[in-house]
Amino acid sequence: MSLNEILYIVAYSVFLAGASVSFRQNGSRLSVGIMTAGVVLDVLVSILPLMGVKALSMNVGGTNAAIVFGIALGFVVWLLYGVALVLRAMHKMERYHTVIAVVEILWFIDFISFLYGIYKFPLHGGTQ
Repeated sequence: MSLNEILYIVAYSVFLAGASVSFRQNGSRLSVGIMTAGVVLDVLVSILPLMGVKALSMNVGGTNAAIVFGIALGFVVWLLYGVALVLRAMHKMERYHTVIAVVEILWFIDFISFLYGIYKFPLHGGTQ
């Protein structure tokens, strides 16, 4: 397991912890801070390798549909979290909680599909 994968797991776990606090405390500022920390870590772990941070590079020798799907779904997760924050600011708490629950599920699907793409399905293109 690479450092990158461990940090993705930590990011998701932090988000889940924040979401559970959010559901219990109706979107408290603390819960939003915890969830935001998880999302920011996820963004950094995704973007820093593109900026040359080799310690976080996964060195995947190619791509496939599962990886592309995981990457695209990752962007959707980030956007939906932003939508949830807007809903919270508008005091539409029922919709906010619904979007947070959707983000939890989609983030899981995103991460698993990305891992399946790397380890289970054949890679195409690149150097293997």
